[in-house]
Amino acid sequence: MLVRLDHIDLRVADLGATLEFFTSLGFEVLRRMEERGSAEVALPGEHQVMFEIRQDDKIEGSKIDHIAFSVDDPDAAIAKIKAAGGTFSREHHPTPTGRTVSNFVDINGAKWQLAE
Repeated sequence: MLVRLDHIDLRVADLGATLEFFTSLGFEVLRRMEERGSAEVALPGEHQVMFEIRQDDKIEGSKIDHIAFSVDDPDAAIAKIKAAGGTFSREHHPTPTGRTVSNFVDINGAKWQLAE
């Protein structure tokens, strides 16, 4: 089931300026993926929420794309979310970062993700 908040996906118009902003606040760059135009940042210490920040030339400013939860039993979480009215756009999808995720929208249309 759901274990903890895993990451918040933030889309921004200027990745470089956004990384400067986050690092000036004490965030550390965990990984930078130039080919994807993205980076992962978090505050120092254990159990910190990660922000996945992605360059998106189609927006002005920034927006939260989705919030992700870590799961210990993906199939049980998917079944429970479906039973509650959630709709999945993809399940057990491998990503370029090597993780496997499942994306869904809740009953209000908000985007969420399960990270295995």
